[in-house]
Amino acid sequence: MTPVEEVATATPEPRSSNIRSIAIAIGIVCVALIALLAFGRGDLDAQPHPLLGQKVPQVQGMPLEGLAGTSVNTEGSPIPYDIDAEVGDWVLVNFFATWCAGCIVEHPDLVELEAWGQSNDLSLVAVLFDDPDTDAVTRFFDREGGNWPVLESPRSAIDFQIAQIPESFLVAPNGQVIEHYIGGLRAFQVQETIAELEGR
Repeated sequence: MTPVEEVATATPEPRSSNIRSIAIAIGIVCVALIALLAFGRGDLDAQPHPLLGQKVPQVQGMPLEGLAGTSVNTEGSPIPYDIDAEVGDWVLVNFFATWCAGCIVEHPDLVELEAWGQSNDLSLVAVLFDDPDTDAVTRFFDREGGNWPVLESPRSAIDFQIAQIPESFLVAPNGQVIEHYIGGLRAFQVQETIAELEGR
């Protein structure tokens, strides 16, 4: 067999194997990035947030209609939300969007906190961050659960100096911001903080 014939009859390495390896590698990187966004605190949390130890900024607005967590008056119209009305209870202020991977990952923990909070004086309020599709928000809560008010309050993102979402702030019963969670939280973190500060 001539050298030319040998080259012609050599079996090429299957391209599908290479493509599969590349796809697996990309998948691993994507999973790692989602985990980092959801639970990694990173450099943004290296410095304490300026609001820690301060009175919580105003969180006010009309909750989205059509959500289970929206309180209504006798006429069936939504009742405006005002965080000042929550003084005496713990409040978790959560900034989120339906397009945010980390927000989707942390949502079951928020649902868990809502159930836990009913007997531990903790309420939740969500503030939309750059998510104009309110129908998508309604579908998200219908699908994933959650009965807390959801507000459209662009001013709040400025007042809370939001750098990335999800971001959450735990507000003590006296109205002081005492904890800041970046890139996703776990229910046990909030529960342990409240238990510790209440001396349980």
